[in-house]
Amino acid sequence: MARQVAQFVLLLAVLCESGGQSTTSVDSRCVYTFNVPASECGQTPESNTDVEVVKSVAVGLQAQIKQLVNEVKQLRDDNVKMKQQLAGRKPGGASGDGRKAPSGGVVYVRWGRKTCPGNATLLYSEACGGSYYSHKGGGANYQCLPRDPQWGEHTDGLKSGTYIYGAEYQMPTANSPFLKTNYAGNLLNNNVPCAVCHVTERHVKVMIPARKQCPVGWTREYRGYLTTSHYSTEYKKVFECMDEAPEVIEGAGGRQGGAWFYTVEGDCGYTLPCPNYIEGWALTCVVCTK
Repeated sequence: MARQVAQFVLLLAVLCESGGQSTTSVDSRCVYTFNVPASECGQTPESNTDVEVVKSVAVGLQAQIKQLVNEVKQLRDDNVKMKQQLAGRKPGGASGDGRKAPSGGVVYVRWGRKTCPGNATLLYSEACGGSYYSHKGGGANYQCLPRDPQWGEHTDGLKSGTYIYGAEYQMPTANSPFLKTNYAGNLLNNNVPCAVCHVTERHVKVMIPARKQCPVGWTREYRGYLTTSHYSTEYKKVFECMDEAPEVIEGAGGRQGGAWFYTVEGDCGYTLPCPNYIEGWALTCVVCTK
């Protein structure tokens, strides 16, 4: 196209040079349009040839410019569609075992259960873990550990000074608010399972303490009771929402220590907004997505 533009400019220069030697006035229509008959422009047969060449080149340029405009419009439309498709998505990639990671949606942990609710996809499930309840250091959060760990470089024996342990329920039957739908026995000292769940249709999540229902427009994934470590332990744990109908890991109970889960109760002796909160009652919780 650049070559054709150069040819067009060259022809115009030639015509301007020859036109400068003529004393004949030229109708402005003959200069700015290409559809005026040569007979009306006072052109000689010799000049007609040059003008027709210029017209031909100009027509060709107009067609190519129109095509380029259409292509730019198409690229702009494609760009808008791509932005709309990417809107709301989170970065995706490949996991360590080569599987493609989810490109959108939201991930949450369902504490106390081995499966995911509704249309959520189970990424993995196994046991809760955390720092030992009487240690002064270590991690402050609970972890949902996969069934089959993948190891890197290692040497045998304990040497790092920081360890992870299994987690146990610390809710005796006498004051446990949990349903017995999935386990009819005493939760006390049984190991806690967990499930990591992925929902593709929604993109944000929130755990709301002291509520059983989600706000309008949000979807409830599960509900239960607020849990964390005991107030007298050497370190603090984060608050997690334990499913209202918990399960246990069979054959792994018996007060072995590790990380502990206690239900959380309101204490009205300080700044808690009572009487809305009732002293001694276990706080509920709900996990919502949108």
